[in-house]
Amino acid sequence: MTAAPDPGSPAGSASASATGAGLASGPDRAPSEALEPRAWVIWSLAAVTVALSTDNPVYRGLVALVALNVVLAWLPPGRRLRPLIVAMTVAAAFAALINLLAGHTGADVFARVPEGLPLIGGPLTLESLAFGGAIGLGLVAALLSVAPLSLVLEPHDVVDAMPAVLERTGIAVATSLNLVSGFGRTFTEVRDAQRMRGWKPGGLRSWNEVLVPVVLTAIEDSVLLAESMEARAFGAGRRTSYATARFGRREAAVAGTALAAAGIFVGLRVAGVPLDWYPYPTISLPPIQPIAVAACLGLALPALRPPANLERPR
Repeated sequence: MTAAPDPGSPAGSASASATGAGLASGPDRAPSEALEPRAWVIWSLAAVTVALSTDNPVYRGLVALVALNVVLAWLPPGRRLRPLIVAMTVAAAFAALINLLAGHTGADVFARVPEGLPLIGGPLTLESLAFGGAIGLGLVAALLSVAPLSLVLEPHDVVDAMPAVLERTGIAVATSLNLVSGFGRTFTEVRDAQRMRGWKPGGLRSWNEVLVPVVLTAIEDSVLLAESMEARAFGAGRRTSYATARFGRREAAVAGTALAAAGIFVGLRVAGVPLDWYPYPTISLPPIQPIAVAACLGLALPALRPPANLERPR
């Protein structure tokens, strides 16, 4: 008979989220201090809508700054923002580089790639670089907008935020979040252990000594998770919880402000108000609408009242 997984392992933490035995208040926060998970989901969806409804770098930059402040204000102890920042930096730089090399439109040429090179051959313009930067900024804003769902909320909070018809989908998302984080931890542990044994990266084949144990561990964790969920009668009925979060006035204010911000951008788009920025053929200042700026700043409402009893790591 297979033993139940350790709660500290990826399988154990995922199974705990699947059974819904945890509180909805998150780590190191009292239930009264935490925002109801549905408010976070609404806020994230609205922020993503604002960030992706325009390619204007001003609005995307505001959304990114606001979302970063919200994440920093609510980031629990033990959660690290560095991996997300590294991923965002790489994604933004890659988007800017691709647009610079593939788009040869613009009046301000600062370098040339030999014409014989496919796809990237031709002039490199400041306009293409600027537009690629705006695309990368949109990726950063979108990633920061959904960051609270993985950095602030617990996996079972994401499940609780799903409607009843999407409960199984929520459980799958929560389980995936746990397994992905566990995959990263396993990779670091295996790599460090192999280095202690004298292993050094010397090429693609040398990484087999790291990737094979990581993949086998991930498969084993998945099997343990499936067995633990089956032992706990997963799918036999609705999930239960020790505590039920209340959608109060603060949650209503956060959700209402976020929905209003998204509604303003959608309304401006439908009304034909210029929101986009097109730097071709020459770079120009992006158009700025005061109501759109106010809508972006309204997304900062969760950061204005962070949890008072949240202990910060020293």
